[in-house]
Amino acid sequence: MPEYQECFNYTPFSFGVSRYVHNKMDKRELITRVQEGEKEAFKYLVAPYQKKIYYLLYIILGDREDAMDITQEALIKAYQNIKRFRMASSFYTWIYRIAVNLAFDHLRKMRRNPKTEETNNLTGEEGSDCSLMRKELTEQIRRAMAQLSPQHRAIILLRDVEGLSYEEISKVMDCRLGTVMSRLHYARDAVRHKLEPYLKGED
Repeated sequence: MPEYQECFNYTPFSFGVSRYVHNKMDKRELITRVQEGEKEAFKYLVAPYQKKIYYLLYIILGDREDAMDITQEALIKAYQNIKRFRMASSFYTWIYRIAVNLAFDHLRKMRRNPKTEETNNLTGEEGSDCSLMRKELTEQIRRAMAQLSPQHRAIILLRDVEGLSYEEISKVMDCRLGTVMSRLHYARDAVRHKLEPYLKGED
């Protein structure tokens, strides 16, 4: 087994409490420990981001298995390149960019569009006690998001769900600030347009 893969012998999304958490070790110290070769520290460094990366990739790719595979690939690539990371940068922006680049590489290789029937929605799972109206609205949001391009879905998620700044999104998506703003405007407008008939019907 390659040395770097030893860090990934765990069930996805199932990190336990450890001395790293108990000691409230800050991110900079965790990064330093990983850069110095302490493999276990990497698991706790990426723990806050793993689900978010998976969700972002699911939105982009529209496929659960692909999203899981690319999440794992992104974590491995981040570990392999951690010594290149500079503390002056934002770690989550850095690792998100790795994940997004891998996702778009995957789409180019597959030469296909994301599976719209698998595309997630931004509202999470519906509970059994949710009203019919809420379920219908959730379905409308899912359909509206599914019709956006992977780039537009990623930007609206990074901004409206993850709360990243325009500058941070620009770094993650590797595009100009103006492009981020125009794509976000287009994505929001497209979703709003798709929801308009449904929302008007509720008045």
